Amino acid sequence: MHRARVVTIAVVLGVGMLESSDPAHAAPTLVARWKMDETSGNVMRDAVGSHDGSLHSVVVGRPGFKGTAYGFGGSGYVSVPSTGDLNPGSANITISMHLNATGVPSSPDWDLIRKGLYETSGGEFKMEYQPSGQASCGFKGSAGYSELIAGPALNDGKWHVVRCVKTSSSIQLIVDGRTFSQSASVGSIANSESVVIGARPGSDFYNGLLDQASIHIG
Repeated sequence: MHRARVVTIAVVLGVGMLESSDPAHAAPTLVARWKMDETSGNVMRDAVGSHDGSLHSVVVGRPGFKGTAYGFGGSGYVSVPSTGDLNPGSANITISMHLNATGVPSSPDWDLIRKGLYETSGGEFKMEYQPSGQASCGFKGSAGYSELIAGPALNDGKWHVVRCVKTSSSIQLIVDGRTFSQSASVGSIANSESVVIGARPGSDFYNGLLDQASIHIG
């Protein structure tokens, strides 16, 4: 995971820590939605705003969860320039991604989507795919860091929807509608780093299909 620190990581195999609802009730704002339906070119279009991304060694036009998807072969990624509305600050944030994979990383993990790094001034938010085949969510803000690894293994060649949620008092990992949660107060997250899909900048490259990514804030 590329850092030396002491944190509490909840690892759930199978079932555990189930919650039925998000404690935040205010309607969130959809700030970016990437359908990944492009079949040519090197630009990923944002369907709701101006957050277009640049494709690097990504295969377009693969069979998707809805429409077409992007194929990542272990060296590709998408980069979306930073803007202020992609930072949640102290507000809630929900990151969503559809994935389809058959393999798993050896060590340490594959990155699905992130903004910032643990060492980044202003913190980070991220969704990763672990050697166990499970998804994980991590958030670092002005008050600390919290990470949650939970749910079933996803390396079955089927489409799965994964969501990472940060509220003022918890982080949640939602896999195919099933919610896992742990108490956490990470504080404010705001950095000037790009949103990167399919990799940690320069490493942790995902291998599989990705589709229908989005960010909600509020």
